Amino acid sequence: MAEEENLLPEFQSRRPSSDLEYVYNALKQSFMMGEFVPGQKLTLPVLANAFGTSQMPIREATNRLVVARAIESLPRRSLRVPEATLTRLDTLLPLRLQLEGEATRLATLSASANLVKTLKAINEEMYSDEVLNDVKRFLRLNEQFHFTLYKQSNNEDLVDLIELLWMRYGPLMNIIRNCEMPYAGKTHHNELIAAIEAGNADDAKHAICEDIQEAANAIRKVIEQQ
Repeated sequence: MAEEENLLPEFQSRRPSSDLEYVYNALKQSFMMGEFVPGQKLTLPVLANAFGTSQMPIREATNRLVVARAIESLPRRSLRVPEATLTRLDTLLPLRLQLEGEATRLATLSASANLVKTLKAINEEMYSDEVLNDVKRFLRLNEQFHFTLYKQSNNEDLVDLIELLWMRYGPLMNIIRNCEMPYAGKTHHNELIAAIEAGNADDAKHAICEDIQEAANAIRKVIEQQ
């Protein structure tokens, strides 16, 4: 079996003098999109090589991720992506439902026609034949869809907390990256957009929670079969 720490997302190299924020944001996005495998071990030299930089910005960026509990610190300066367990799923899922449901409710109350138009455009692109054959692009658009909505809540602290949860939850999403399940959210997205367009905050909240719950059900099934 190949070393899991070598199975990294593709990162663009940057000059060492400007690396820290780039490295942190790139790693954060990769965690949020579920690009790291649960239990995957990482080392500073491997990450530095992937980014084409020194270990210093890697160390500082991964320290932030450890503090955020998106990644675990192990002895001998190695790091590990948290395992996918039912306990972790049952700890994080209720928080996602509560916070993202509230962000959706608030966003619906202050929604504009432009928000509806933007969400429709993202959703249409997500479920195009071209994107459905590109998992990474699909997940990037899914993240864009959700956070375009959440930012409309006009509550930056709430959005920050949701980002933190996505960083912790991402490795759980990794185990269904190649399943058909992630694409089944189209119905929920359409219901969500219709609710926002109608100004129905409760229905919008219900739709986003159903979207999150359906993916969680698929994750639970995979974990239970392991």
